[in-house]
Amino acid sequence: MMVAVVSAGALIGVLYNLPKVIVNDKKGLGIEAAKPSTDSVSHLSTDHTVSLTPTQQADINRLRNNFLSETNKEKKLKFADSLAVMFTQVSKPDSAASYWEEIARQEPSLANLLKAGNGYYDAFGFTVDTERANQYGEKARGFYLKVLDKNPEVLEAKSKMAMTYITTANPMQGIMLLREVIASDPKNELALFNLGLLSIRSGQYDKAIERFRQVIQINPEHMQAQYYLGVCYVETGKKAEARKVFQLVKEKESDPAVQASVAEYLEKLN
Repeated sequence: MMVAVVSAGALIGVLYNLPKVIVNDKKGLGIEAAKPSTDSVSHLSTDHTVSLTPTQQADINRLRNNFLSETNKEKKLKFADSLAVMFTQVSKPDSAASYWEEIARQEPSLANLLKAGNGYYDAFGFTVDTERANQYGEKARGFYLKVLDKNPEVLEAKSKMAMTYITTANPMQGIMLLREVIASDPKNELALFNLGLLSIRSGQYDKAIERFRQVIQINPEHMQAQYYLGVCYVETGKKAEARKVFQLVKEKESDPAVQASVAEYLEKLN
């Protein structure tokens, strides 16, 4: 690809590809739950909350039938790629991940392994079910480890892999990985942002503010960081600062769900 106001119906976690099981609903910072879904290359699950249009369903059925019946490896993988892209577009990351996995299994290049890892990371971020999150997180870690075996300098893989440890019995492993990334690249946006999220999760809003400010100093257009900075300002009683940040997000962010969440925050701050 996900800390929005529930009554606004804003799935910020999905919009920003943030793990919902990591940024939870403590202290009113809830995310409206989306029912997790399942799919594999052998079947198409109907256990999805996002309804497909007849055209989308027909396109998926056609591509899936072509994928299952194709014997030419190159063509089969093209169908898998098309299915993964389509499932991503219709917000079914677990289904997309299963096809990225098939591609990576057949052609284990660094790029394909990273796509598979990212696919399962997105699925990990989409579900609010801890058991499923752990399953998707484990899948993502497996592919990220293969990526890092090929190239230890792919910090994206290390930063995302770190977040998948947070719901396991060894969450500190994730913190250590993020610190390794920062040690290697002090201005790594993803690692700094993830550390900010983890600070929110533990209620350390001052630390989160510091991290999000670092991200914004590097990239002022990082609207996710701006949004969560505003949330942290609310939680620490800095109403003027929160209002300023949310106004900026309101001006820059076009997504209606984000707009709804920001509008609710601004209403409460006035």
